[in-house]
Amino acid sequence: MDYIFYQQSIINFIAQYAGNSKSQLTAMVDDTRSILRVDAYRLFENILLNYQQLGVIEYRKVDCLLKSVAVNLKTSSESEYFLVSQLATWWQEWHFALSMRVKTSQNNAVIVQNSDYSTQDNKPLTRQHDLSEYVNLFTQVPIPLCNVCMLTENIIRINQRFVDVFGYTVDDVPTLNDWWLNAYPDPHYLMWVRQTWQQALSFALENDTDIEPQVYCVTCKDGSHIMMEISGRYFRHEFLAIFKDVTQHLAAEDTLRDMAFLDSLTQIANRRCFDEKLANELELMNKKIKPLSMILIDIDYFKQYNDNYGHIKGDECLYQIAQCIAVATMNHEKDFVARFGGEEFVVLLPEADPKKALHSALQIQQAVNQLAIKHEYTDIGYITLSMGIKTLHNPQTGDYIYFADAADKALYQAKRQGRNCIVVSED
Repeated sequence: MDYIFYQQSIINFIAQYAGNSKSQLTAMVDDTRSILRVDAYRLFENILLNYQQLGVIEYRKVDCLLKSVAVNLKTSSESEYFLVSQLATWWQEWHFALSMRVKTSQNNAVIVQNSDYSTQDNKPLTRQHDLSEYVNLFTQVPIPLCNVCMLTENIIRINQRFVDVFGYTVDDVPTLNDWWLNAYPDPHYLMWVRQTWQQALSFALENDTDIEPQVYCVTCKDGSHIMMEISGRYFRHEFLAIFKDVTQHLAAEDTLRDMAFLDSLTQIANRRCFDEKLANELELMNKKIKPLSMILIDIDYFKQYNDNYGHIKGDECLYQIAQCIAVATMNHEKDFVARFGGEEFVVLLPEADPKKALHSALQIQQAVNQLAIKHEYTDIGYITLSMGIKTLHNPQTGDYIYFADAADKALYQAKRQGRNCIVVSED
């Protein structure tokens, strides 16, 4: 008797809207606020509320009801068959959200009478996630959540935190595709996001696990960007996307990474950072076939300065010289300055021939001379620099040891010539 009653409810619904043309119905289907959608939702909700007293949510029963109505329609109206088809689509999309809604008041786990959730003995399984707890998850947790139908890719529901963080409502992103296009407007990045998410989702489905987290850069409705670690869980034909803001965490990681490559005393790149930079530039040189120059710099008589003025003044001197070199080379965006060790500094000049490298060295020399850091224990009376320059032209010789050794030999030659001078390696 109940079956016939529910079947008649569906037939009455179809009769109510069958007078509209297919194009009119299509427009109502596309309108997320249409009365057709609202009435369809209420129809399913009423059916499920009646089933609730049985203590089960019977997915297949409603599915069979729709198929029975399609078979028993007395006319062959295009609108009628369109409505039956659309109801079947909506049932696939809405059944879980509706089940959660009608089960919110229950404390026990929901029993699902569905072959997909049954054991070999045809005994119903308890659903893995309690629906009432799932509703509480949506309303209470302080992180964005998004429920998506995997069959239609429609976004079923989002929580308020999702709107607060991203600015998008369901009207803004009614489907997964709308979310992709709004949250990832750059087409190249969007391609990567789609591929990465699909791989994670496929792996979860194949291995019956949660959707592994991955960090994505999300564009909010106001145009701002936020770094989100997105993971998820799937439930039959739906998945729940879970968003975790990692913007500050990643910023902290960047700071720590910068600190690992920063010389704490001079506040320029350290030797470790220089080694990585040089390796990258040598690799680029092999591709571009363009010269690469290095200036190795040493502070003249720095030991005497340290011994006579003290280590605090010595540290101040190192900082001043480092910053002076950095400023002197800042007009050339590709140039790279680092502390090589002790009182030695190094400047890497991509695509610079010996002439350009010598010009940069002269600029550094002039800038340090203008500092006029007092050094009474030298003949000149102030801090000076000795510099050795090496330029690589042939990528075949572009290895670290040869390059650094040649620059070091040029620097040693500058010291032997009396310091305060620049030597260009001819090797």
